[in-house]
Amino acid sequence: MKFLSNAHSHTTHCDGKNTAAEMIEKAKALGFLSLGFTDHGEQGFEFAYSMDEAREAAYLEEMRTLQQQTGDLRIWVGVEEDIIAPEHVKARHRQQMDYVISSSHYVHNPDGTPAQLDGEWVSIDGGSALLRKYVDAHMDGDGLAMAKHYYDVFCQGIRERKPDIIGHFDLIRKNAVKANLFDEKDPAYRHIALDALESIRGLGVLEINTGAIARGYMQTPYPTLELLGAWREMGGDVTITSDCHRAELLDCGFDAAMKLLVRAGYRRVLRLGSGETFWADERVGMLRA
Repeated sequence: MKFLSNAHSHTTHCDGKNTAAEMIEKAKALGFLSLGFTDHGEQGFEFAYSMDEAREAAYLEEMRTLQQQTGDLRIWVGVEEDIIAPEHVKARHRQQMDYVISSSHYVHNPDGTPAQLDGEWVSIDGGSALLRKYVDAHMDGDGLAMAKHYYDVFCQGIRERKPDIIGHFDLIRKNAVKANLFDEKDPAYRHIALDALESIRGLGVLEINTGAIARGYMQTPYPTLELLGAWREMGGDVTITSDCHRAELLDCGFDAAMKLLVRAGYRRVLRLGSGETFWADERVGMLRA
């Protein structure tokens, strides 16, 4: 069974490589029933990567127009909001957007602010050398301590925000090996990640995010099979997304994600509705391996 929807898509309004119109054209070619746009919302810095208030307004205006022009393909207008976004921005998103993906892309200082080193913002999924340097300088070289702090800050943000979708939960895995942070199979790390997931039980839909597969960084989606199985045991719902930045990769890794869900024990997956309610038509039948 094909999964004919994607709730996590980026365009040229932020760091995506294709226009919204090009993404819609590809979605129609794939036979999609629905497509959600979630460009990176305002966060107050790194404007080459995220929108500012004016770009958000232009994004929203274009997307609302496209919603009225796409025929059978249902368009949803969302935003990917980093948990460090200012509160007034989060309030605006609640008012203006159809839904919110909450993510965490940065290392945080003890006070919760995003960390800088050598004049650069230290991102979890950015340069592995800078991340390693930060851990050595500020975390006594302890990658596991950094992982715990990352999850603590991220999950606190999820508990406060209660988003519609929880974005790439274990994004920290991307640089775990390259930055020599930890072994993701280490029981100590697994305990940290599982405890963090438990702390957000019942809050939002967890995405199975294939973006790292699309960009050639990893061979498996976020999160791991173990975390997916734990989320299912907690009664948590899931959706499949490609975190798409290029139209030709809109459904990249979806078949692998479906098989992973089956292995984790899932028999249903949510998708953006094709009707007028956010999760309308959400039950996409029985999954088959």
